[in-house]
Amino acid sequence: MKALDKAKKKAKITVKVGGKKMKPEESVKVHDWKAAEETAAAQEDSAKEEESFEWVLPELDADQIEEFRPIHYTPAPKKKSIFPKKTAANRAAPAILFSVVSAVVFGALLGFVVLKFIAYGDHQTKLPNQQAEGAATGAAQQEARLPALSIGIIQAGVFSTEGAASKVSRELASKKVPSMQLSMDGQRYIFAGVADSLGTAKKMETAWKDKGVELYAKEISFSSKKVQTTTKDEQIFVRETVPLFQKLAKETAAAVQNGRVSPDGMKTAETAAGKVKKLAKVRQETLGRLKKYETAAYESLVAYQKSGNRQDLTNAEQNLLDYVKVYSGH
Repeated sequence: MKALDKAKKKAKITVKVGGKKMKPEESVKVHDWKAAEETAAAQEDSAKEEESFEWVLPELDADQIEEFRPIHYTPAPKKKSIFPKKTAANRAAPAILFSVVSAVVFGALLGFVVLKFIAYGDHQTKLPNQQAEGAATGAAQQEARLPALSIGIIQAGVFSTEGAASKVSRELASKKVPSMQLSMDGQRYIFAGVADSLGTAKKMETAWKDKGVELYAKEISFSSKKVQTTTKDEQIFVRETVPLFQKLAKETAAAVQNGRVSPDGMKTAETAAGKVKKLAKVRQETLGRLKKYETAAYESLVAYQKSGNRQDLTNAEQNLLDYVKVYSGH
C-alpha cells in the first residue's frame, strides 16, 4: 500500500546542467501523462525506477539552446548595382528635359492651332462677305447666256481691206455720221446707224442721204452666247441689257427721223436704264463694256432731249454701234 501511495504521487525530474543540479525555481517540471488506470504493478515498477534513476540531460552549451540563444540580426550587405546611383540632380535632369521638350511641342502645336484659327477666321470673314455679295450682288462662277440679238442696221459699205474701210470711216466722221467697222466672213463692213428693227432702219436711210452718204438698211442677227458671271449684278445685267438696248435703238432712230424724242418712249427707257445703272458689280469684261456703251447712249439721248444738240444724237448712235460690235464678238 505504501508503494501504491508513492506511485500515486507525482514524479519529479531533476535537470542537471554541467553536472550541477539546477535550483528548484529553475527546475523543469514534467508531469506524468500516463493514465492512473494503468495496472498497479506497472506503476510500482515505474516508481522504483524513478526513485533509483537520475535523469541527466546531455551537456549543452548555452548557445546551443535555442530558447536562450540571443539573436543578433545583421542585415545582409547590399550588392552594388552596376548602374550609377541616381542623385537628386540626375533624377531632376529627365524631368527638366521632359519639361523642355513638352514646352517646345506644346508651343509648336499652339502656334499651328493659332495659324489655323487665323486662316480659318480670314476664310470665315471672306466667306460671309462673299455670301453677302452673293446675296446682294452675285454668286461666283455661274454661267449665263446673252440672248440672240436681231436688229436693223444701216450699212455704208463692204471692203476687202482694212485700209479701204478706214478711209470710208474717216469720210463719214467728217460729215458727222457715226460709223463702226465689223469684220465678218473675211470682209470689212462699215455700219453708220442702228435701229430696233429693219422697218425702222429703212426709214433712217433718207435721213442720212441728206448728208450725201450712200447707205442702205439691212437686218443683222447675232446668236446667243455663253458668258461666265461672277456676281449677281452680272446675272441681272445679262437679262436686262438687250431689252434696254432695243428701247434706246428705237428712240434714237425715231429722233434721227423726226428730230425729236418721244417723251413716253424716254420714260420707258429711263426705267430700264435706271435698273442697269444700279448694277455696280458688273466686272466681267464683255458685260462691262456692254453696260458702258448703252449707259453712255442713254445719257447722250437724254442730253439731246434737253438741248436738241445734233451731236448728242450722233454720240448716242455711235455708242449703240459700239455696243453692237462688242455684242458680236468681232
